[in-house]
Amino acid sequence: MSTTLTLPVHGMTCGGCENAVKRAVGAMTGIAEVTASHRDNQVVVTFDPALVTAGDIEAKIGKLGYSVQR
Repeated sequence: MSTTLTLPVHGMTCGGCENAVKRAVGAMTGIAEVTASHRDNQVVVTFDPALVTAGDIEAKIGKLGYSVQR
């Protein structure tokens, strides 16, 4: 079973930022799909909650230097 989470993320300013988030989050175990938009200030993640938590995803984005606002 998968869950889709939409996170407001601030600090992304370009397509390079979007790609960095997609690569880092997409490499995590349990992630099915990641989209990121610096224009919309959001990241949408589809994941298996049995393998990864929303907190893990938020922490990964935070380590990249972006701010997750929930």
